[in-house]
Amino acid sequence: MALKPKNPPPLDQTPANNISEERFLRVNPEVNNRLDGFIQANPKMHEYYSGLVKQHPERATRAFMLTKMFRHEAEMRQMARQAPQAKEWLDQQEPSLKQRIMERLEKINPFYREKALVREIAREKTRIDFTQKPSLGQGMSV
Repeated sequence: MALKPKNPPPLDQTPANNISEERFLRVNPEVNNRLDGFIQANPKMHEYYSGLVKQHPERATRAFMLTKMFRHEAEMRQMARQAPQAKEWLDQQEPSLKQRIMERLEKINPFYREKALVREIAREKTRIDFTQKPSLGQGMSV
């Protein structure tokens, strides 16, 4: 597990680099304890990954990225099931809502845009479904 450096980082770094470094070096004690227990229960796996990182860093990077790729593919399969219904719902909405969603998607990486579209449609639908509507038939009692 990485620990925070004792010396402050050099001043010539940009704030964006400091934030990402701080985020990278941050340790959650609860997760760290769970990870320690997992490592103790699986010493051969720990040895394998430690050796892989030291001897074959490129292969280690690819191994870690492989799990991320599998997760991404699973999310994309789920998105593919949800997308037709989400797009059908969006087609039935007013143009201003469509425009608002499309504006949010302009900043998204094209690789993730389809997933973001489904997420934004779900967010808007939830916002619409859970807004308070005026109650009919309720009035003041005399």
